[in-house]
Amino acid sequence: MEIMMTTLVASTMFAIALPSGKAALDSLELASASREVERELQTARMRAVAANRPMRIKLNCPNDGQYRLVEVTGLASTDDAAGRCDEALYGYPGPRDNLRATPEHDGPLLRLDSSIDTLLGPELEFSPDGTTRLVVNGAVKTLTADGVISLERHGAKQEITVNALGRITLVQ
Repeated sequence: MEIMMTTLVASTMFAIALPSGKAALDSLELASASREVERELQTARMRAVAANRPMRIKLNCPNDGQYRLVEVTGLASTDDAAGRCDEALYGYPGPRDNLRATPEHDGPLLRLDSSIDTLLGPELEFSPDGTTRLVVNGAVKTLTADGVISLERHGAKQEITVNALGRITLVQ
């Protein structure tokens, strides 16, 4: 009888703890994915400064939940190419051939965990001076309000903000 009571109490406690444990796991996975994207934004800014070349972050490129850091060459045929996130066309690491049309500083194609439901945000460009601009249909515009990148998982949302001066903040 004591064993049955102990088992009943333990299973009740487990049933109570299971939903909160799942919520905690969801929160941890969302936070981890957000930190990955935030780190890639930091990398883009640092690489733009170090290479003295503008760098962009392309979200959901080529598919949902994927993103890539790409170098701006100044040539529309390269910068706005439909296959710019295709590593077969624009490999990582890039070739060192000194041709202006060949990006040397593109990053690898990165993928979020499949449990992340959405990745939304504008295409951002980091300048060699560390500032940030907005890219709309291939045209670079001044960032007048913070650029917000959001990730969602099972209804929970995490945001990353980037201001015009290049400050990147993971909103808690």
